[in-house]
Amino acid sequence: MLKCPGCGAKFPPPAYLWGALTCEYCGATAVAATGGWPLAPPPRPEPPFAPHLPRATVAGVRYVLLGRLGQGDGSDVFLARRDTRLSEQVVLKVARALETAGLVAREFEVVGELLGSKAQGAEHFSRLLPQPVAQGPVKDPEGTPRAAAVYRWRSGFQHTFSEVLDAYPSGVDPRAAVWMWKRVLEMLAFVHGSGYVHGAVLPPHLLVHPRDHGVVLVGWSSALRFASRQPLPARSQRHRPFYPPDVWDGAPPTPATDLAMSARSLVAVLGGEPETGQVPLSVPPPLADLLKRQVNPAPREALGDAWQLRSLLDAAAKEAFGPPRYTPFTLPGWS
Repeated sequence: MLKCPGCGAKFPPPAYLWGALTCEYCGATAVAATGGWPLAPPPRPEPPFAPHLPRATVAGVRYVLLGRLGQGDGSDVFLARRDTRLSEQVVLKVARALETAGLVAREFEVVGELLGSKAQGAEHFSRLLPQPVAQGPVKDPEGTPRAAAVYRWRSGFQHTFSEVLDAYPSGVDPRAAVWMWKRVLEMLAFVHGSGYVHGAVLPPHLLVHPRDHGVVLVGWSSALRFASRQPLPARSQRHRPFYPPDVWDGAPPTPATDLAMSARSLVAVLGGEPETGQVPLSVPPPLADLLKRQVNPAPREALGDAWQLRSLLDAAAKEAFGPPRYTPFTLPGWS
């Protein structure tokens, strides 16, 4: 009579004199061997993935830090992966300064609210938002807890507008700038329709997918409901030229704020001056004039409707380049 080597329960007669049997009581596995059915040896421990790389634990899950993606005014952003065999890549955002911990938590909350939006286009645009995974404290090398948030990694959107300008120091092809601005305005239309302003439409917060002609917004820690009439909770001193003067001085942001900042970011990626709206002579007048008007609009002329501005962009692009057509755009690492 065969008995389980783990708990002593009876095994049913084996169909074969080799192989393995699993106890239905304790779950132990016995394997056929000379002279009996001993317990199966424990599986070999898997070698750790890249043991030389640092680890970080957020909400009970350990991650391997693969490299730094960016560095903001108050946080660091890393590419990471779950430290398990069945892994996934994620983006880990960690507050660098203790006083900015609230902004990391705020961003996580705002993104969650936008993901639940019922505004027009929500099914599409919610997929372009950061996808939250977890948040919680993580300890730095000195043992100090830092606020952190984990988001799913989105492949393809790897280059910021700042990096685009590094690749094209004299500015991108104006035809490429047109589709970039269109994608930004479409996303802002959804955000405004959800009752929010982004508040930080800056070059490092605009990520480009060169092959698919896509743009997504990150950096949501300054976003707020514009009906609250509150000033921005944070501003970037390094990017002051991209803020309209009234908002920088404490006026509450409105949808027009995001549109003006988007125009300033496009002026920059074209190789121009974001504060004045001046662009290189290679930019056709219809597009140059629209950008300059939107960078510093008169109070009565400021547009607050992203779809209206996109329609004006369509008209300017058609006047400058004719009917829309695909224009290839490349960046380092893309063929």
